[in-house]
Amino acid sequence: SASLFAAVNFLSIMGIASGFEAENGVKWSAPRELISQGVACITAGFCGSAPVSGSMSRSLVSRMAGTTSQMSCMVTALIWIYMMPYMSIMSPTPQAALSAVIMSAVVKSVIFPKDLMAMKGTDAIIGWGTGVGTAVTSPTLGFAIGLILVAATSALKPKSKKD
Repeated sequence: SASLFAAVNFLSIMGIASGFEAENGVKWSAPRELISQGVACITAGFCGSAPVSGSMSRSLVSRMAGTTSQMSCMVTALIWIYMMPYMSIMSPTPQAALSAVIMSAVVKSVIFPKDLMAMKGTDAIIGWGTGVGTAVTSPTLGFAIGLILVAATSALKPKSKKD
């Protein structure tokens, strides 16, 4: 289950980062992300915490607020640390309110998924199948559906003959 968590977590972060890169021209490095997530998870393990993961909702809300620097990440982290004693007040926050925050950040991409619309052939089958599978089931099952579609399309793809 740890490997599945790591894979789903990385794909989630990759989706967020590649989306930001495409729209804002902000460079993203997969090796740097993997190293930083690994160090964060190891540190969390030493502290007795749950595995560390990126947060699509926080990333999208930060983007909506117009934050563009690493300083915004540090300020957010410091606020979270400062607010820890008061988290019992936030725990009854209705899921509908939290969902509204996330939906307001992603609604444009959900209504008009331009990256999916641009896909052709087997990429379109895999992309749309994974997206619909995730929307209908859950992120974990959507990931599994995507893997199955990749395996199926790879098995059905005609092999090229080498001279």
